[in-house]
Amino acid sequence: MTSVYAWEGKVERADEHLLLIKTLPEKYEAVEKYILDRHSYDTPEVVAIDAEKVSAGYLKWLTDSL
Repeated sequence: MTSVYAWEGKVERADEHLLLIKTLPEKYEAVEKYILDRHSYDTPEVVAIDAEKVSAGYLKWLTDSL
């Protein structure tokens, strides 16, 4: 994807990859820290989107997997 954003007073354009990571709320801080410690950007975009509804089977699989 192409991102267009303001950075240090200039409008920048960059090709980037969107990464979706599915985890449980109690694992968020560890995932965020992992990304921030390893990402090449000074300020990478890390956003959590709460799932309002999740199928029971998928939630069980996710919980069992993590």
